[in-house]
Amino acid sequence: MHSNNCKFYYNIVKKLAKNIFSCFILENISIKKRVIMKVQNIRRINNNKMSFRGVFANKIRETLSGIDKKHSEVRTTDYLDDFHKNIDAIDKWYDTESQKAREAWFFRKSKLKRIDEQYKAKNEVWKQDTEIFVQAKEAHLQDIEQLLENAKKYNTALEEINRLKEEARVTASTIQLVKQQQAANKNSGFNRLAGYESEKTTLQRYLINPIFEEQSGKPIKLPNAILFFGPTGVGKTTFAIALAQEIKEGKEPVKIDMTNDPDEIMEEIEVMSRRARKHYKETGERTLILLDEVETIANDDSEVLDELKAKLTKAFKEDKCIYIMTSNNPTLISKDILTPDRTGLIVSVDPPDYDNAQAVTEFYFKNLKNVNIDYSRLARVLTQQKNGAYSNSGIEEIYKSCCTMKISSTDDIINAINSTQPNITRSELTSYENDKNRFLGNA
Repeated sequence: MHSNNCKFYYNIVKKLAKNIFSCFILENISIKKRVIMKVQNIRRINNNKMSFRGVFANKIRETLSGIDKKHSEVRTTDYLDDFHKNIDAIDKWYDTESQKAREAWFFRKSKLKRIDEQYKAKNEVWKQDTEIFVQAKEAHLQDIEQLLENAKKYNTALEEINRLKEEARVTASTIQLVKQQQAANKNSGFNRLAGYESEKTTLQRYLINPIFEEQSGKPIKLPNAILFFGPTGVGKTTFAIALAQEIKEGKEPVKIDMTNDPDEIMEEIEVMSRRARKHYKETGERTLILLDEVETIANDDSEVLDELKAKLTKAFKEDKCIYIMTSNNPTLISKDILTPDRTGLIVSVDPPDYDNAQAVTEFYFKNLKNVNIDYSRLARVLTQQKNGAYSNSGIEEIYKSCCTMKISSTDDIINAINSTQPNITRSELTSYENDKNRFLGNA
């Protein structure tokens, strides 16, 4: 009996030692290689939230269904359908495993880090979704053209041939629209927004590309509204403007004056939605309507809540517009506004982490002439502040102050950073993180 007890305790100690050693190794590897993924901001709940997972650029070349000679029918499968199924499978794996890790009693943090590393490895060939989208569409178009040749060869029914021709036309038109917009947006849109690549990719995948398909004549279901939320100064409105420009170069969203009386705000929304219907009828293009700090009229006590709910419900089908809403505190927004049929996409814009801080500093400080800058050092200093965090606008203000100084090295910029207080205090940052966790858990 005594021997069995000793063996039992020996196995426990051995397992603990092994886990501690594994944690130590993982910690050092992750720090050296900087491959730890940040905890993902969005979970897919009730089809209301989309993942910030980017695109898994795996070359998917499934054999398309050919011609069913017996029924004289041609069936095609767009590569993007299978492409997205693979992405969703990876996302599902991540959600399942990370939930198990969060429920673990021991070594929760190290397990989450290990899962994030594995997730990063599965997605190590990420690419911008526009590139993958165009490649998939071009491959799809080639297959449609091949199917058309075979359809004529096998004397397929005329209606099937016409359907294939229409699908080829829509696909070719979509490719052309995407390429035109990519060329036009070299100096606008997301190219003027540093960092936040996974957020951009998510918007590209779930909103921008489908809009191009709709403009080409393909029936598409788009969200009635999008919500950007995050602390003051992180760039929610900038994101909204860049998003509009990605869809139509140089085009900004229609801004509603949210400082007005709630009734006046709803009257202005009604006027703009009427104009949106007219614009869609004339051009086939949807209007993006921006509601900054939407919680002022979207809270449970709002006297115009029912009117706003009605406008959001019919935005896609009737008013031919999409609402872009921003909020500093989404927990103040009524849950009736955040239902899947009203707000189809929710995007968290956090203060910049290491990668985003490096991209934002390079975006601004590259304009300083004759200075050799270590952007990784700047990013570390910016993101390791104990008394708070710098927003994107806070980093921009530091850059502006440096423009008035004699800057000759990275150390000079770091001195400028250290002489400036973070514009998001520690208490504000903690409050935001708590609100965000509560919101994502309950919305």
